[in-house]
Amino acid sequence: MNHRYKQNQNKPLITNSFIAKKRLGQNFLIDTEIQNRIVSSCDLHENDIVLEIGPGQGALTEKIARQVKSVIAVEKDRTLAKELQEKYHGSNIKVLCADFLKYSFDELEGDIKVIGNLPYNVATPIIERLLENRSLFTFVYITVQLEHAQRMVAKPASKSYGSLSCFVQFYSNTNILFKIGSQAFWPVPKVQSCFMKLEILKDARYRVENEALLFSIIKNAFSQRRKTIVNSLAGLVGKINIIDLLEKLNISPKLRAENITLKEYVAITNKLAQERVN
Repeated sequence: MNHRYKQNQNKPLITNSFIAKKRLGQNFLIDTEIQNRIVSSCDLHENDIVLEIGPGQGALTEKIARQVKSVIAVEKDRTLAKELQEKYHGSNIKVLCADFLKYSFDELEGDIKVIGNLPYNVATPIIERLLENRSLFTFVYITVQLEHAQRMVAKPASKSYGSLSCFVQFYSNTNILFKIGSQAFWPVPKVQSCFMKLEILKDARYRVENEALLFSIIKNAFSQRRKTIVNSLAGLVGKINIIDLLEKLNISPKLRAENITLKEYVAITNKLAQERVN
């Protein structure tokens, strides 16, 4: 079902007849106070280059552009992209019509700040893609579903702690800056949102012999949350005695995935890689 965007006193429409597309996860931020609060939270400077994900109607785009060197805005919706391209032609705003998950980073150079109101349905793959290309970025400021953000910042021994928590925290410092009520958007979503900050680490949080193995271990462990770490990792370690390996690391074999810290997952990975070599 599509939702017709209502006229808002604070932000006139680009196109009064525009219909929000549910398949694109479009929820437009229409609260001017929240828009201003977001921009002021991004610590922008005149020499900054900003990559904006999903500018939509440009609610944040122009406010950002006033404070930085340039903005590269990637918008998937063809109608909105065309409108923004015409509106900002000749300015320091470059609007590209593209799916961010397929957008090539080849033209980008390092030290870029990312700002975006992420569609709820593709927030995880967008964040994963940003972190996989983290050498290009310094900070990521994003609006996401509150529950999703809570998973990213979660600590061990909590229900929200999982593989996403470990992945994001391995590469960045995470912080929820403020919550955003559903009435700040149109169409009004059924969930609460928040604005959060990821500070990209220059080096991964811990040294690990094999990152692919690390995240394979983590995903396997959390896919079987009710099992102990011994049982959840049994299929990955082959002939290696996982109980002996854990005891050498002073990690109880009776622990479950959510009770093991990221640092301990790294230690398990490094020890397992060492055991495989020997």
